[in-house]
Amino acid sequence: MNKKVLKKLLFTIILVLTFPVNALELVFTLTPEAVFPFTKAGSEKYAKVGFGGMLDTGVTLFDFVNVGTTAGFYSVPKQSADKLKDEEAKNVMFVPFGIKAGAIYYPLSRLSVYGGFATGVSIAFSGNIPHYQPWYKAEAVAAFRINPQLSLGLSVSWLDFQFNTYFKNPLMNSLTAGISITYRYDTRKTSGSVSAVTEYDDNVFPLLYTIYKDNSFGTITVSNDETAEIKNVRVSIRAENYMASELECGYIPILHKYNSESVPLIADFSEAILGFSENGQIPAEVVINYELLGQKRTAVSQIIIPVYNRNQMRWADPSVVASYISTTSQEVQEFSKYLVGFARRYLRTGLNRNMQFAMYVFEGMRLSGIKYDENSTTPYDTYHRDPAILDYIQYPYQTMIYKSGDKDDLGILLMSLLEAVGIETTFIATDNDFLVLFNTEIDQDNAGNYFYDKDKVIVLEDGNVWIPLSMKVLNEGFINSWYKGAEEINLVNETEQEYYLVNIAQAWNSYPPAGFTSGENVSLSTSEKTVNETVETNLSRYITAEFGPQIATIQNRIKKEGATTSLYNQLGMLYVRAGMFSNAIPVFQLSAKMGSVQAMNNLGNIASLQKKYTDAVYWYKKALEQDPQNATARSNLSRIQSELEN
Repeated sequence: MNKKVLKKLLFTIILVLTFPVNALELVFTLTPEAVFPFTKAGSEKYAKVGFGGMLDTGVTLFDFVNVGTTAGFYSVPKQSADKLKDEEAKNVMFVPFGIKAGAIYYPLSRLSVYGGFATGVSIAFSGNIPHYQPWYKAEAVAAFRINPQLSLGLSVSWLDFQFNTYFKNPLMNSLTAGISITYRYDTRKTSGSVSAVTEYDDNVFPLLYTIYKDNSFGTITVSNDETAEIKNVRVSIRAENYMASELECGYIPILHKYNSESVPLIADFSEAILGFSENGQIPAEVVINYELLGQKRTAVSQIIIPVYNRNQMRWADPSVVASYISTTSQEVQEFSKYLVGFARRYLRTGLNRNMQFAMYVFEGMRLSGIKYDENSTTPYDTYHRDPAILDYIQYPYQTMIYKSGDKDDLGILLMSLLEAVGIETTFIATDNDFLVLFNTEIDQDNAGNYFYDKDKVIVLEDGNVWIPLSMKVLNEGFINSWYKGAEEINLVNETEQEYYLVNIAQAWNSYPPAGFTSGENVSLSTSEKTVNETVETNLSRYITAEFGPQIATIQNRIKKEGATTSLYNQLGMLYVRAGMFSNAIPVFQLSAKMGSVQAMNNLGNIASLQKKYTDAVYWYKKALEQDPQNATARSNLSRIQSELEN
């Protein structure tokens, strides 16, 4: 090897040795080895076994790469040593030095596997005659880690000393096997612990406490300041007074020394978090369970979780409103059952059940004194348009206590009451109004049987007819609220305004109800007589508006075309759908006199609904006299007779 190459190699070695080490892990490895030559070198041959070893010094980079310098000494007997003269050299000695690089892997806590390659220049001696040549070594080591600093392992390698070329002309090729002793010295001071810090996307909303179990509200960054890498790191969070359980946030298979890794911050909050009536903080702990060289350890870091007050939310996703709507709170259940109890006593069989229940709930809520508050400190008209603003929205019980609220507050209470009695609701948030829609469960194909003006109702994706109610005019009663709601929807559609439509049942999948209750007796009551009279007025207005024009049309046809069973039956059915049985009976009687089996069946049905079973039997038998095979009359007669026998 020429002197220029040797100078470059020495310069590289010095550069590695002078590499800044004030923040690195230094690695020292001593490897005594047995040498097993397997290549001829000219006319000389080596013995089967020699001995020697290497001393490596280096640094650890990127947690798994080792680079540094290496130097050693090997002595290999010549196979013909016993035939040589005393003054002749019986061994060939090699003094290699150079640079080394490799990678380390930890398949098990205390097991390390290393693979590396070294090269440099060597001086070979046979007697007093030196020879310079390049050398190469590929090595593999499996070691047991006694502690983070000290390892003891077994080493095997392929060792090549060249003669007068870089390749293809070896002075000696050999395999080696030895014992590897490694000591690691960390120039940085470690605390011998693991710590965590948190970063929050936003304060926690108590309203949404149930969703944080599956949805992150920040990150936990775990830092390893232990003496070695840690494994099976499990990160969880707990807060004794505000969490239902210690929830695991994330798992890190391995975390190398001085490294950090983040996991999502999730938490299993309990209902206690709804006690935050003002902005506040929750003291909590991040619990980190991990293994260090197979030993289980636990570290705990104290954190503070910022919390908004329980009434706050943002309109970034209007579906969040669903969390305010609860069917389980005591106040909602008691008031809704109280009002629907009235409805059941006065229910008109022919009219849509959901509409009648909604009327009683709406009017009962209004007549109990609950009003729209136009002077809210966080006005709906302004706040719901800006998703960045924190809005303050009342829970149903608060609206019941205060007896007032903004448009969205009133809508939330109304939807809670309706959902509590099994009526599906949706809301639409327009620029100037908050509309509550309830499902009549009338199929769109049958809408004409109940609504003369179809512009006053909405058909949604489920194919059912929904009735919109404006919270802006709650104080004007059900019918006016309905007509105003329909007018608002038609306006925004005509002007192509954007609005939100949120189905509560679907929204609950993402934002479950908070179910916040006062735990106090919230007594809201109103006169049954007053509520019933108001609803009867609403029903009269509804019947006049929706059935009146249809009834008038059939009546005019009877006058012009003459009386027929078909026209009488159509008129009678309109009276039935309007709940006007007293008007329907004489019309069906006229049709029955003309021989209409359909009219006879209808008279039997009305008598059955009115629990006049003798009259019902009479009309079903009359129908069978006209048409003995009539399945409707036969089935209904059998049912009535069974009831009379029981």
